[in-house]
Amino acid sequence: MNPPYRVEPFLLTEPARAPGFARVPSRLLAARYRIVPFRQRPELDVLESWREDRSPGLSVRLLHAEGGQGKTRLAIEFATRSTQAGWSVALARHRSEVASAGGGDEHLTVRAPGLVLIVDYAERWPLEDLIALVRQHRDAARDRLRILLLARPAGTWWQSLAHQLSKVDIFDVDAVKLQALPNTSEGRAEMYTAARDSFAGIFGITDSESVALPGDLDGPAFGLTLTVHMRALVDVDAAARGWTSPAGSDQAALSSYLLDREHDHWRSSHDQGRGPVRVTEQTMRRTVYVATLTRSLDAAAAAAALVRTGVTDTKAAAGRVLNDHAYCYPPENPARALEPLTPDRLGEDFLALTLPGNEEQFRYYATDPWSTTAPGLLLAPAGNDADPTPFTRQALTVLIETAHRWPHLTTEHLQPILRRQPELALTAGSAAITRLTELADIDLAVLEGIESKLPDVSHFDLDVGAAALAQRLTAHRLAATTDPATRAHLLHDLAFRTSNAGLHTTALPPIEEAVAILRPLAETDPATHRPGLAASLTILGNVLADLGRRQEALAASKEAAELHRHLVRTDAAARLPDLALALTNLAARLYQSGRGHEAIAPAQEAVSIRRRLAEADPVAHLPHLALSLSNLGGHFAEVGRLHESLAPVEEAVELYRQLAATSPAAYLRPFAASLHNLGNSLSDLGRRREALAPSEEAVAIGRRLVEANPAAYTPSLALALTLLSYRYAEGGRNREAVAPAEEAVELYRQLVGAGGAAAHQAGLARALATLSVRLRNVGHRAEAKAPAEEAVGLYRQLTEADPVVYQADLAYTLSNGLGILPVDRLREGVDLYRRLVEADPDRYASRFGQSLIYLSMGLANVGRTAEAIAPAEEAVALNRRLAADAPTAHLPGLALALTTLGHRLAKSRRTAEALPPAKEAADIYRRLARTDANPALHRDCLVLALTDVGTRLRELGCLTEADSWTAEAAEIRSNQIRNSQHP
Repeated sequence: MNPPYRVEPFLLTEPARAPGFARVPSRLLAARYRIVPFRQRPELDVLESWREDRSPGLSVRLLHAEGGQGKTRLAIEFATRSTQAGWSVALARHRSEVASAGGGDEHLTVRAPGLVLIVDYAERWPLEDLIALVRQHRDAARDRLRILLLARPAGTWWQSLAHQLSKVDIFDVDAVKLQALPNTSEGRAEMYTAARDSFAGIFGITDSESVALPGDLDGPAFGLTLTVHMRALVDVDAAARGWTSPAGSDQAALSSYLLDREHDHWRSSHDQGRGPVRVTEQTMRRTVYVATLTRSLDAAAAAAALVRTGVTDTKAAAGRVLNDHAYCYPPENPARALEPLTPDRLGEDFLALTLPGNEEQFRYYATDPWSTTAPGLLLAPAGNDADPTPFTRQALTVLIETAHRWPHLTTEHLQPILRRQPELALTAGSAAITRLTELADIDLAVLEGIESKLPDVSHFDLDVGAAALAQRLTAHRLAATTDPATRAHLLHDLAFRTSNAGLHTTALPPIEEAVAILRPLAETDPATHRPGLAASLTILGNVLADLGRRQEALAASKEAAELHRHLVRTDAAARLPDLALALTNLAARLYQSGRGHEAIAPAQEAVSIRRRLAEADPVAHLPHLALSLSNLGGHFAEVGRLHESLAPVEEAVELYRQLAATSPAAYLRPFAASLHNLGNSLSDLGRRREALAPSEEAVAIGRRLVEANPAAYTPSLALALTLLSYRYAEGGRNREAVAPAEEAVELYRQLVGAGGAAAHQAGLARALATLSVRLRNVGHRAEAKAPAEEAVGLYRQLTEADPVVYQADLAYTLSNGLGILPVDRLREGVDLYRRLVEADPDRYASRFGQSLIYLSMGLANVGRTAEAIAPAEEAVALNRRLAADAPTAHLPGLALALTTLGHRLAKSRRTAEALPPAKEAADIYRRLARTDANPALHRDCLVLALTDVGTRLRELGCLTEADSWTAEAAEIRSNQIRNSQHP
C-alpha cells in the first residue's frame, strides 16, 4: 500500500527579481520566492549544529512559531546551506497537498553525509501519517537522517508526536522556538531596510532611501517578521505609484492595502474581457475566497467547492474558472488547484475583511452578499451523504483560527453556521472544538449545541474536545446557580468528560465535591437524590482506581453497588442497568485490591443481569454484556479457574469485534481489553501459539488509540506491550520479545514522571521485571541486572504499603531473577510463594512450581548441587498433581521439572536415579511435539531431552540403547535444518 505522503527533492530556485512580480504583491511576500535576503537568526545556528552532529541515525526537530514569524523562510535558508554542505535535501508533502502519494523517494539521490527531510504544516498531518513517514525513513536510512518539522503550535499534538516517536525508539527529538523580533528599533530598522531595498528593485525604484523609515518600528505590531516586510512592501508600492502610504501600523491596515492591490491584479488581468483572464473581478474574488477556506485541492474537489458555493453553476464552468485562477496564482504543485493566498495571515485577513461585520473599523469589500452565505454552503451536508467533504475540516479550522484575531467572524459568521449545524464541530475533531472553547466571545449557547451532539459514551476522537467543552460550560453554569443538586449534577458531568479524556487528576476534585454535596441530600430526601449519589460514587471509584488509590476506589464502588441494589428493589426496570454497571465496577475494584475470589460473584451477577437485558434490547445492552463477559473471564483466570475463563472471554471478543466494526471510536478500547484477556486465557491453558494473535491485535489497537489521545490510552498500550512480550517469549521468539518490553518500560517511565507514580509504579515494576527476563533470555545478563533490581525495589515499596495486592508480584519478580539476582533472592521468592499457595492454591500453585525449578537451577549455578535436588523434587511432585488435573496447561511445567531433577541427580553422580526423570521428560516432549499448538518449541526441548537420556545411558554402560536415543535426536535436528532450508 502506498504511503500517505510523497517525498521529493527540495527544489531551490533562484530568488525572484522579475519586474512582473510587482503586479501581484502577495507573491512578493511568499517565502519560496526569497525576495528579501535572509537575515541571520540564532535559530539557524542551532539547526546547523544539530544537522552536523556526528551521531549517526535519525534525529527530529520541530521549528515552531506563530504565523508570520519567518519559519518557512528560515527552513529554506537551512535547506540551501544544507545543500551547499553536501547534504541531500527533500520535502515531504502529505496526500492532502499532492495529487498522488506514495512516490518520490526513488528520485532522491542520498549522498554522504546524509539526508535532510523537511515537513511544512506538520501539525496538519494526522499523527499516524507523520509516524509512518519517520519510521519508513528511519528504517531505510544508511547515513545520517535529519527531519525538520515546521508548525505554528507546539502543544498537545507535538507532545503526542514526541511520545509516539519514543515508542519506536526515536529519542533524539526536540523543539526549537523561533523567537519574536527583538523589541528594538535598530534591529527592526535593519530588517525593514533590507526588505525595502529588495522590493524597490522589483518596482524599479533606484533611490530606495527616499522611502523613509516608519517611526514606530519598535511598537508591538512589528514583533512579526511578516508585519515588517508588509510595511516595507506597502511603503514601496505606494511610492512607486505616487501615493501616500496608509496610516496605521497594525497588520490589518497593511493587509487592506495589499488586498486592494490584489484586486487591481484581478481587474487588469480581466481588462473588461480583453485580458488573459476571462472571469470577472467578482468571480476571481469569490474564487480566491473559496481557496482561502479550502486551501489547495485536487481538481475534482476544487470544482465541487466552486459549484457548491455558487461561484459557478457547473463543473465545466468551474474548470474554466480554475484555469484563470491558476493564471493569477500559479499553483506550487501543478496537479492541484485553488492555490491559497499567501502568506497564511494575509489570506486570513482577506477572509475576515471580506466578511461583513467590521465595516466601521476597516474600509473593505463587504458589499457582496454572496460572501455571507458561502461558508455555510461550503460546509453544508451534501444531500444524504453523511461523509464530510474533502474541505469541511479545513474550512472550519480556517474559520476558527481567523476568528481568534477577528472577533466579528465569531459573532457574525461562525456562530450562525454552528447554530444550524453543531455537528460540524464534531466532524472537525477535538482540536477544532478545543480552539472554539478558547474564543473569548463565543456564545455559550453555541457550545451547548455542540455539546448536545456529543456521544454519551467515551469516544476517542472527541474526548479531549468534550472535556474542553465541559470545562468551559461548567464554569459558567456553576457561577449561575446556588442549588446544591444542580451543582452536583454539573460537577458529575464535568468529572465524567475529563476522566474520559484521561485527565484523571482534573476529574477528581469535581467528583469528590459532587459526592460531598449529594450525601446530605440523599439522607434527607433519598428518593430524589440516592440515584445521583450512586452514579457519582461510580465515577469516583473509577477515577480513584485510575489514580492508583485502590482501597479508596473499592470503598466508593462498594457503596455505589449497595445503593444501586437498594434502588432496584423499588424500581427494577429502570435501575437494573445501573446495578449491573456498579457490580462490574465492584468486581474490578476487588480484583485490583487482590481479592480476586470475591470478584467472581458480582461479576457473574452482572453478566446474568446484562444477558437478560440484552435479550430484550440488544442495541442498548450488548456492549455492556460484552464488557461484563470480558471482565468475568479475567477474574476466573486470576483465581486459577482457567477452563471457566475461556468461554466468557471468547464471547466478549466476538461481541466487541462486531461492535468495533460499526463504531470503532466507541468500542476499540474495550475490544483491546477483551483481547488482553483472551491472550492471557489461551496462554494459561497452554495454547500459547493461539495466544499471540490477540496480543498483537491489542497492541495495534492500542497504538491507534494513543495517536488520538495519549493521556487516556498510553497506560493501556504499555500493558498491551508487556503482555505481547510474554507472548513472544512463550513462543520461543526471545529476540522479538525484547523490543515491546523496552517500549513498555519507556512508556511507564513517562507516565510515572508525569506525576502518575501512584497509578503507574506497579506497571513500571512489571515492565522492568519483564524486560530483565527478556534480556537474560537473549544472553544480555549484565544488562538484565539493573531492571531486575529496580523492579524488586519498586515491588518492595508497594508490598509494604499493600501486601495483599503486591506480595505475589514481588514473589514472581524474585523467582524470575535466575542468572540475574543472587540465589538468596530466589529462595525469598520461593518462601513468599509457599505462603501464598497455602492461602490460595488454585491461583499460585503453578507459579510456585516454577519458582522451585528456578531455585534449583540457581543453587546448581553457584555449585550448591546437593541443596538443588530438594526443590527440584518438590517441583516434580507439584507439577505432577497439576498436570493430572489440567495436562494441556501443566505438562510443559512437569517436563521442565523432570529435566531439572535429572540434571541435579546426574551432577550429584546419582546417574541411575537421573535416568527415569530424563526418560519421562522425553516422553512428555514427544507427546507435546505431536499434539501441542507450538510443536517447534517442544521439538527443540525433545532434542535436548533425548540427548540427556543418551548421555545417562552411556554413563551407565548401555551403549546400544544410548545410540538409539541420540540417533532419534539427530534425526529430529536434521529434519529441522532441512525444513528451515526448504520451507
